[in-house]
Amino acid sequence: VIWQLTDAKWGRPFKRLAEACAGFLPISFLMFIIILFGSKVLYEWTHTPFLHHGVAVKAGWLNLPFFVSRNIAWLVLIYAVSWWFVKTSIKPDIALARKLLGSDWGGAFADKILNGYGEHEDEVIRLEKLSRKLAPTLALLYTFGGSFLAWDFVMTLDQEWFSTLFGVFFIIGNMHAFMGLMLAISVTVRNKFGIQDYITINRLHDLAKMVFAFSLLWAYMGYSQYLVIWYADMPEETPFLVIRSMEQPWALMFLLIIISVFAIPFLGLLPKTFCRVPNYIRVMGIWVAIGQWFAIYLMVVPSLQHYGHYHVYMGLHELLITLGFVGLFFLSYLTFLGKVPILPISDKHLCRSWHGH
Repeated sequence: VIWQLTDAKWGRPFKRLAEACAGFLPISFLMFIIILFGSKVLYEWTHTPFLHHGVAVKAGWLNLPFFVSRNIAWLVLIYAVSWWFVKTSIKPDIALARKLLGSDWGGAFADKILNGYGEHEDEVIRLEKLSRKLAPTLALLYTFGGSFLAWDFVMTLDQEWFSTLFGVFFIIGNMHAFMGLMLAISVTVRNKFGIQDYITINRLHDLAKMVFAFSLLWAYMGYSQYLVIWYADMPEETPFLVIRSMEQPWALMFLLIIISVFAIPFLGLLPKTFCRVPNYIRVMGIWVAIGQWFAIYLMVVPSLQHYGHYHVYMGLHELLITLGFVGLFFLSYLTFLGKVPILPISDKHLCRSWHGH
């Protein structure tokens, strides 16, 4: 979406690798619905009376029927427009692949996507115009809807705490993890499919610098949130951060996350030379994604435990659940990627070198 909005040429070879995440949309939607069934276990406000005035004013917002209905509405809206945007992007590429490689290419999936597809040249122009309209719509939807999802699913685990910056902070963290994932996938795909002419060292360098920039932005957002809450020193706001930054074992994890998600990517991706070593930036990408996983762990788990009885649960149970999620994601990701051209071949901005020659 960002590459479409900015009309950036350098990011075009990564376009399909980003869009392939759409394969996980149906599975993640189902998982969100499953979470709603566990609301009474996860969210204290579903079964505990609002005792404090500061919390009582939230009763109109934090009630189960409204919670479920608004989040399903956001999810349906974001997922529907996301799929529409991806479908608009892959249609001309599948059509061109069939034109070049034969009408059987892509099988039943391609048949379904190309249903009602007209003259290729006309469709490319029409779909490009549609994509230019959908991109800003989806960007706004994700910004607002993503903030609401972060507030509802994560922030309300602690019913007394609130932060107006939390939605933005959460989205930036997600973007940072995603950029790291893109780095790792891009280097792997580049080697496996021999597309070094498209995913060049210069372009990988640009993507690595994006990961570097997002580590700065994430730290800035986190510090801004921390500073305002610390300075205000209000009893309903401070416990969330005091528990995570001063209570053990979370204080140690808090420090390690700052080092691993901010300091290491900042120092590790600062030198230009390092950003141009594919295997090195692949490791850095995986490192960033894992670091952001721990950041979310720190936001969620302390809110589910009683005050003073804190434990870092990192046993086989948690490991297997995480591996299950990762396995499902990559299974759906690779299934989708196997059904479409790996490069956006009909995109007018796709070019072999960094300068477009």
